[in-house]
Amino acid sequence: MTRRASGVLGVTTLVSVDHFLSHVYLLAFPPLFPLIAGAFDVPATQLAVSVTLIFGAQFLCQVPAGELVDRAGAKRVVVGGLALTAASVALAGFATSALQVLGCAFLSGVGQSPFHPANYALLDAAGDASREGRQFSVHSFGGFVGFAAAPVLTTGIAALADWRAALVALGALGLVYAGVLAVGLAPVHRRALREAVTDESADDGSFLDSLRMLERPLVAGMFAFFLLVTFTDAGIQTYTTAFAVNHLGLSTVVGNAALTAFLGVTALFVLAGGWLADRYDAFTIIVAGLAWSGVILAAGATLDLDATTLVVVWGIAGIGLGVSLPARDSITNALSGTADTGKSFGLVYTGLPIGGALAPVILGAVITRFSYLDAVVAMGAGFLLAAVIVAALRRAR
Repeated sequence: MTRRASGVLGVTTLVSVDHFLSHVYLLAFPPLFPLIAGAFDVPATQLAVSVTLIFGAQFLCQVPAGELVDRAGAKRVVVGGLALTAASVALAGFATSALQVLGCAFLSGVGQSPFHPANYALLDAAGDASREGRQFSVHSFGGFVGFAAAPVLTTGIAALADWRAALVALGALGLVYAGVLAVGLAPVHRRALREAVTDESADDGSFLDSLRMLERPLVAGMFAFFLLVTFTDAGIQTYTTAFAVNHLGLSTVVGNAALTAFLGVTALFVLAGGWLADRYDAFTIIVAGLAWSGVILAAGATLDLDATTLVVVWGIAGIGLGVSLPARDSITNALSGTADTGKSFGLVYTGLPIGGALAPVILGAVITRFSYLDAVVAMGAGFLLAAVIVAALRRAR
C-alpha cells in the first residue's frame, strides 16, 4: 500500500496544486466568453454574470464550509469541493444554453467555497510554526500560477478543438486530481481534530456559530483587512488596462504588460514573504509591505507615465503586496485553535468575494464621477487603509 502524504513537504505540495486548480477554475470561463456567446447568440456581457455568480456562491457558502471543515475534517471537504467544481466546469461543456453555463458557474463557486478553509487547515495540521510562512508562500504562489495558466490552458485547448472540449478537459483534470488527493493525502486534519480535546474545541453551537468570532477585534479587523486588500487587488486587475488607454493614451498591450508585471512580481515576492514571515513580526511585514504598495501605486499614477515607466511602477508596487501575503496567512492561522481553523479561515476569507464583487462597481462609479486617475489613487488608499488597520491590530493584540 502506498504511504499517504502527512509531512510538511507532501501536504504542502498536494494542497498547493489544489490551490493552483482552484485559481484555474476561477478564470475558466472568461477567456471563452466570445466563443460561448457566439455559440448561443447572446452578448458576452450576459456571460460575465458568471463571475458574479462564482463570487456570490463563495460568499454564501464559505462560512458554512469552514464549519464543515471543523466537523468532518479538511481532506474530505477539499476533495468534495474540488470534485464539485471540476464536475460543474465539465458539465458546462455540454450546456445547450447560456443559462445552463451560468448555472454550472454558480455550482463551481459552491465547490470553490471550501478551498481556503480546508487548505489552510491541512497546512496548519501538517506543519509547524517555524516553517508555516514558507508553507503559506508556496500555497499562495500556486494560486498565482493558476491565474497565469488559466487563459493559456482554456484558449489553447479551444484553439485545438473548441470551447466545449476546453471546459470538459479542465473539468476532467480536476476530477482526476480529486482522486489523487483522496488516495494520496493522509487525514492529517481529522487526526488533529481528534487530539484537540480542550473545552474550547467542543462543537456544540449552531452550524453558523463561527459568525460569533466577529466579536473578537482581531478577527473583525482581519476580515476588514481581507476585504480592503481584495478590493484594491481586484480594482488593479479590472482597471489597469483601461487606465493606460483612457488616462495615459497608451495601448492595451502596454496596459496588459503593466498588469502582468504587477501580478508576476507579486507572485515572486510571495516566496520571499514566506521566508520573512518565519523570521520577523507578521504585523510589521504587512504594514510595511502594503504601505509600500499603496504609496507607489497612488504616487506613481500621478506622474506623466510613459509605457516603460508604467510597467516598472506597477511591478514595483507588486513587491509589497507579495511580501505581505504569507504574513497575512500566519496571522489568520493564529486566530484560533486547531478545532477552529476552518471557521477562522472560512470567516475572514469571506472578505475576498465581497471585496472582489464590490471593486468593479465602486471604482467604476469613481471613474464615471471623477476620473481613472482618482480610481487608481483610491486603490492606493485601499492598501494604505489596510496597513493602518493591521497597525492598529498590532497595538491592540
